[in-house]
Amino acid sequence: MSTYTKAKSKRQQRHAASRSRSHRQDKRQGEARRKTAWIGVDAPPRPSPRRNFGPLDGHEYTHDGDQWHRCPDPEEFADHLEAESERRSWYVKQTKRKGVPVVMKRQVATPLEILTTTFAPWLSDWTAAEVAAGRDPRPKLAAIRNRWLAAAQQSIDGQRYVLGYAFHADTDDLHFDFILSRQDGAGGRIGQPGLNLVGPWCCSVDRQMRSGAKIHPDKSKQLRSAVANFRHRYGQEAKPLDVTLARALDAAADEELGEELRPYREAYARRVPELERQHTAAQLAVLEAARKKLLPGQDPAPEPNLPPL
Repeated sequence: MSTYTKAKSKRQQRHAASRSRSHRQDKRQGEARRKTAWIGVDAPPRPSPRRNFGPLDGHEYTHDGDQWHRCPDPEEFADHLEAESERRSWYVKQTKRKGVPVVMKRQVATPLEILTTTFAPWLSDWTAAEVAAGRDPRPKLAAIRNRWLAAAQQSIDGQRYVLGYAFHADTDDLHFDFILSRQDGAGGRIGQPGLNLVGPWCCSVDRQMRSGAKIHPDKSKQLRSAVANFRHRYGQEAKPLDVTLARALDAAADEELGEELRPYREAYARRVPELERQHTAAQLAVLEAARKKLLPGQDPAPEPNLPPL
């Protein structure tokens, strides 16, 4: 066997050294991958609800440190992020060379960070119902957004610079993409490398519990374990930023819509146990499809006798 690799990354370059730590780690990971078999099967449709938001469009705003600016052109926000990524791709670090203090310019692997916060299912349901009834939900959604942005900026103050946000409506769950950076573009940086995140699954289950839904005991146990791991890692007083942003968006919706939102929240809470059963059934369907694919087939029919060449 002969292989050819373009060693573009440091990891690939260091792999060639047979006694290096990188090589030993690559070998362990390769052996672990060989112990896992992946079978491609057609997955059943997700049981999550499909929503139609009609003429509701996405939009983007940049942030200059003081004010928000709407992007009229569809490519403007993407161009802005590309330029900001280039401008914030480095920082200055104080270090020593041979005992002498020096200033070094370091490259940043990920200058931009994107925090996605989805609408709660009951808020997406309310929006879809408003559109279906011929009413315009945008004024109330704008008020919710303004409340949420104020709370979100307060939550990340001192941790990251805010570069802008994008609202996505071409989806079953409306959501915001919040664009952040630790770099100031002039060599400085703020905050810590991590943002104390607990993950989208915990955010979703936290919303289910706050809606009053009855969730499966295994899910409750898994959530308690995730919370315990988070507190062990970040401290008892730490709060997950992703959960904080999700709760802030839900609170903004409650403040703006009040009792108007309650029937949708209650309907979602009643729907959660059935959604759990449907998700489990979908997973079992995938396993059954894999089982059928792995069953040995019939022996192939023997080839007919062919005349000699």
